[in-house]
Amino acid sequence: MKKEVQVTMVGKVFRPNKRKVLVLNKCLEEYFELVNWYLSFNLTSKTFLHRNC
Repeated sequence: MKKEVQVTMVGKVFRPNKRKVLVLNKCLEEYFELVNWYLSFNLTSKTFLHRNC
């Protein structure tokens, strides 16, 4: 899944330190978890979510 998803990031990290890289990795992991959660729903559930948001 991760290999198939392309993420576009706005801005650049100049001279990234270990903390910045770890925070970015954590954000990306949370994003992939949410994408997998959403993809686990069937079509009817997705339609329901989109109507009620």
